[in-house]
Amino acid sequence: MTTAPETAPQTVLARSRRPLLQLVVFACVGAAFNVVYALLYLLLRGSMEAQWANALALIASTIAGTWGHRRVTFGVRGRTRTVRHQVLGLVLLAFSLAVTAGSLALLARSDPDPSRTAEILVLVAANLGAGLVRFAVFRVVMVPTSARRGVV
Repeated sequence: MTTAPETAPQTVLARSRRPLLQLVVFACVGAAFNVVYALLYLLLRGSMEAQWANALALIASTIAGTWGHRRVTFGVRGRTRTVRHQVLGLVLLAFSLAVTAGSLALLARSDPDPSRTAEILVLVAANLGAGLVRFAVFRVVMVPTSARRGVV
């Protein structure tokens, strides 16, 4: 009896057994897309208010980041559940947007004319917190329950 070669599911299973390693990979992928986010934010901030620049940069980087996390962090290949994962990414975007917008609002309340550096620092901190929530939710959805429990 021959068995089909184990490719993507085996990758997901192997990575799921090492949640700390998976968190490190998630952080590296997330860091790359946060750089994209920050650059987009700074580019857009030159021509619009902070909240709009934040929202547009966050939407673009979230769509790209969800794709990156599917492929690199969780080893999900192909089109299987792509729409479900992107919808989840957009739902988590709403959470991230609330956290980052709230952080910008608090900054504006404490300093009516904050520097771009202060805005970026506040947004990085807010995104780190939101990123941990994204990791936990993506891990539950993208890694099979049996793999999270260590069942082979």
